[in-house]
Amino acid sequence: MKTYDYKIVLSVALLLAVIGVLGIVWQQPWKAGASVAVGNQYQSTTTPTMTDLTNLCPPVYRVGMASSTTGILGSVVVTSQNVGDLQIYDATTSNSTLRAVSASSTLLLADFSRKTVGATTTSGTYTFDLEFKSGLLVDYIGSFSTSTITYRCEG
Repeated sequence: MKTYDYKIVLSVALLLAVIGVLGIVWQQPWKAGASVAVGNQYQSTTTPTMTDLTNLCPPVYRVGMASSTTGILGSVVVTSQNVGDLQIYDATTSNSTLRAVSASSTLLLADFSRKTVGATTTSGTYTFDLEFKSGLLVDYIGSFSTSTITYRCEG
């Protein structure tokens, strides 16, 4: 039976430790696949692809539950100056008689109308990161067709 010198045992242990550290470093666990964690990403839609008075987070996400959906309005990206109006509400319908006691003015999350921003809306990214509790209703009038809305439906 052979006896091993402690120098050989330490050398083998050190070699295995170096291989283990290099294996972890090569996997690059500190790098993320995106700028947000899984589950925090936003969905998006453009105004030409949806009809007016669209609820972007319909109750289909909550099968068997209440008819409203919570979530986050991320941003509105306006890619060119527009002459139309765009309002985004924390609501499921534009019919005020069906919204219980909530007035439209208290539900308004974003307002890109001519009466608030002037004749045209300046192009750019308008970040909101606002929570909504009933739904995300988009109401636009005119040619507000070159904008993207980012949002997240949570439940």
